Amino acid sequence: RNGKCFGVYELGKPVLYLSDPELIREVLVKDFHIFTNRRDVTTGGDPLIDNMVDALRDDHWKRVRTVISPAFATGKLRQMVPLIRECVHTLTDNLDKIIAESNGELTAPVDMKQLAGAYAMEAIIQVAFGSKVSALTDVNHPIIKYVRKMTDPGGFNLTATLVTLAPKVAQLLRIPLYDTSVTEFFKEFALKLIDERKRETQMGKGCKRADFLQLILNEMSGLREGSNDKNVGSDSEKYGEIQAPDMVGKTITYDELISQCVAFLLVGYETTATALSLCLYHIGKHPDVQQKLFNEVKKYLEHIKSDTDSYDTLGSLKYMDAVVAETLRLFPATVSTEREANRDYTLRGTGITIKKDHIVHIPTYALHRDPEHFPQPDEFKPERFLADKITHHSYAYLPFGAGPRNCIGMRLAQTEIKLALINLVDQYKFYATQVSLIYY
Repeated sequence: RNGKCFGVYELGKPVLYLSDPELIREVLVKDFHIFTNRRDVTTGGDPLIDNMVDALRDDHWKRVRTVISPAFATGKLRQMVPLIRECVHTLTDNLDKIIAESNGELTAPVDMKQLAGAYAMEAIIQVAFGSKVSALTDVNHPIIKYVRKMTDPGGFNLTATLVTLAPKVAQLLRIPLYDTSVTEFFKEFALKLIDERKRETQMGKGCKRADFLQLILNEMSGLREGSNDKNVGSDSEKYGEIQAPDMVGKTITYDELISQCVAFLLVGYETTATALSLCLYHIGKHPDVQQKLFNEVKKYLEHIKSDTDSYDTLGSLKYMDAVVAETLRLFPATVSTEREANRDYTLRGTGITIKKDHIVHIPTYALHRDPEHFPQPDEFKPERFLADKITHHSYAYLPFGAGPRNCIGMRLAQTEIKLALINLVDQYKFYATQVSLIYY
């Protein structure tokens, strides 16, 4: 109704809403040097939260991102696959137990969001810290308790609203985004692990773990292995990593490392759980999609021989990629992306000048449901993401953002979802029941 470019005021501060894909490309990629930062959500209330990579700004962000990005390179993700597959097997075991308790005949719907949530939590704890837990049976395990407390939306939503609309007030009062008891627990937990691993190294035992904590510790110690190539292929512009030769050789502090591990848990748990459960919901509603996916998975499983092989050939699952992409189009993990101008900037071809410190708001959810880019936008149609069927502008689809500040865990999240889907689609058939509801 208001067009592709319009302004609003948030408590007196101008915010420009932008939904033109070409102009979005200008902001997120071509002129990234002007739109380096996201909206400032730091309050000084909790250094652990303020040091998370998504909250950092300018050279501080560049340094931390440069140090941690190699942990998401192809070779490192390949090392994480065995950790993730352990969690996949636990997921299918949990589902088998539910079926066995019903003597093989399910008499009630299965809450796949609960099972997907348990899988996502176990996987992210394994990948972040190398710690093995059972999210369904070890409900009183401290790490499970505090992850759930951290991801409880209740108090966070109120605080986040205050930080967004009245950042100066939040900074003046030093209001933390999360309960400080949660962040204190994870700080102590991570410090204990770091000390244990330092002792192992000092004793000459070495440490061959492939979790995020160890990979970054290796980076900090100069023990780099393998390629840092992120292998983004044809999306090298959209999802290209930050190029910062001035940051080569620089490192991060242990406090900054702990912040990234907690960010890993915070971002990776709920988003993966929701995306996986929504994938299952939609294939349950569309038997034809489920059958195509089953056929592709069967063919895939006939050819893989090892965990390494399974990771290297995940890219061959083109229809699964399309199913996941369509799910993320309908339900992106974040409904918007924002950038802040570091100087006055005129949007090409519009005559509109964005003033220094003003926000550009890109409404991801609305873009994904725009019929101009996606005909029948409310329909689940995975085929629209098959290579020969793609008609939408690349920057009309932004589930992971774009440019150097894209979601750093994008490929890890996709790997976790796909590894779970392979086993689930191969072993079970899913139906959406009459009581299936989506709250988003």
